[in-house]
Amino acid sequence: MGELHKLMLEHEEFLESALDDMEYGGELTQDQVDCIRQACGKPNRHKKNPVLTDLFKDFDAIFGNPLASFPTIKGEK
Repeated sequence: MGELHKLMLEHEEFLESALDDMEYGGELTQDQVDCIRQACGKPNRHKKNPVLTDLFKDFDAIFGNPLASFPTIKGEK
């Protein structure tokens, strides 16, 4: 059995377990929810990427907010 096939079977088993827990009222872990979302093609859009969050914090600490110095145009056409 190939390595990829083995990984696919493990993923299927994990997904089946998550769906059983959901169906029979068990408590779902975040990993189970993420697996179900991935299998349905519905990523969580509201989940922040911790790497990007840290990157933006570092950028702000180094450069500040560059948009704060941009002039605002209100009421002019």
